[in-house]
Amino acid sequence: MSTPATSAPLRGVVVGALSVLVVAAAHDLGGAALPSQSAAVALLAVCAGVGWMVSTVPAGRSRLVVALVAAQVLGHLTLTVVDGHHHGPLLDPRMAAAHLGAVGIGAVAVHGAERGIIAAARAMRRILPIVLAVAAVDTDTVRPARPVTRVDAPARLLDLSGRGTRGPPARLR
Repeated sequence: MSTPATSAPLRGVVVGALSVLVVAAAHDLGGAALPSQSAAVALLAVCAGVGWMVSTVPAGRSRLVVALVAAQVLGHLTLTVVDGHHHGPLLDPRMAAAHLGAVGIGAVAVHGAERGIIAAARAMRRILPIVLAVAAVDTDTVRPARPVTRVDAPARLLDLSGRGTRGPPARLR
């Protein structure tokens, strides 16, 4: 099921926000400490960039998984560089499993959210005409808009005279 192009910004926001959470959680579950404030801000910036990139490309499951993998890799590198958590050239097996699990969980969550929003939009498209047909509008209480009145004097003279249309309301004079 493909998602409409109008949901691309929402998909980008969800991927970015979800990536921040699952990168930090996977990094913590993998044996590293929770990120510091500076690392959290850097991680937020990196994942927001990944979310923005997701919102600019067409939807697809493979592109979503690639974006989530990129967010995990870039987020891991960001936390490693900023917090100084060095664990050698390779990931610990526990941390690699946590990051891969985060990709799977993220893909299922984003895909489920996209399917859910499409189902909700379809339901609203079916329900809204019925609700609007039942809701009667009393045309006797609806008043027409007031007519627009114009001043015949030139606007420049009004602006320079000091006696233009500006001033306190009539009831306060």
